[in-house]
Order: sequence, then C-alpha cells, then structure tokens
Amino acid sequence: MTDRDDLVELHKHLTLIDVDHASAELIARRVRPSVGRGPSPLRFVEPAVVVLLTTSFLLWMVLKLVEVLG
Repeated sequence: MTDRDDLVELHKHLTLIDVDHASAELIARRVRPSVGRGPSPLRFVEPAVVVLLTTSFLLWMVLKLVEVLG
C-alpha cells in the first residue's frame, strides 16, 4: 500500500468542511503571512525566565542552608 492509497482511504473517512467562499478567503488571507515562517523567537522568553528564577531560588536556598548548617 502506497502513501497515495493511504490518503485515499483516509479521505473516505473524513467529513468535508462546509465553509462558504467568503469565509474561506478570509481564513486564507489571515493565514498566508504566517505559513512557513516557523515559531516566534519570543517562545523562548518564558522558559528562559523560568530557568533564571528557578536557578536564583536554588542558589538562594543553598546559601541559606550553608548559613544555617555552617
């Protein structure tokens, strides 16, 4: 079985989307600028902030443990 056969079989089980032509054009116009661009670089900001906060907290905790136990 080839990929083409798999797609034909899959197509048989999918329902068609009922969207009028004007809505389809609106959706296409809104999506076209982002197609193929990849994810935004800003998606790395939140994990970086979390890493910095976690690291600073762990460092503070270790320093406090050394202060208390030392």
